[in-house]
Amino acid sequence: MSSIDTTNYDSHFWPEFRDRQRKLLEEIENVGMAVSSDIGARNDVHPRNKKAVGRRLARWALKNEYGQNILVSGPLPEKAVYKDGSIIVDFKYPGKGLKTSEGESLKGFSFDGKSEISAIAKGDKILIETSEMPEFIYYNWQPWATGNLINSDGLPASTFKMKIVKK
Repeated sequence: MSSIDTTNYDSHFWPEFRDRQRKLLEEIENVGMAVSSDIGARNDVHPRNKKAVGRRLARWALKNEYGQNILVSGPLPEKAVYKDGSIIVDFKYPGKGLKTSEGESLKGFSFDGKSEISAIAKGDKILIETSEMPEFIYYNWQPWATGNLINSDGLPASTFKMKIVKK
């Protein structure tokens, strides 16, 4: 699942396309997905770093077919809950904790798919303070993804749009 943003391509549907790819993991048996939005080129949907994509895909086979104890994916969202002025997003495949790819502030989260909001990684969760409960939480909801959330193995998080529930 890669990113693209070019004047020659109508890319505004790309975030939704990436999110649908993520959702297919829950619907189809014996499949895997490699997020490659962090290694592509802005104007080329096909990442040139095929070795990195292959290594990420191989993790699924190493775990599922060869029984290795290995993380198969970057963080995939499981649920988003609003409680006491905060949104807590839980993830599958956090490894030993969530962090950013370059050690800077977390980027890529929004309530509307456009306006970035402040979020922090704490253990295997993302915390976002807000006085009102929004309907959705978005991550990397741009054609050219700029989010920097990774797990302890350095694998990037998938694009997602998720409904927030009240606890």
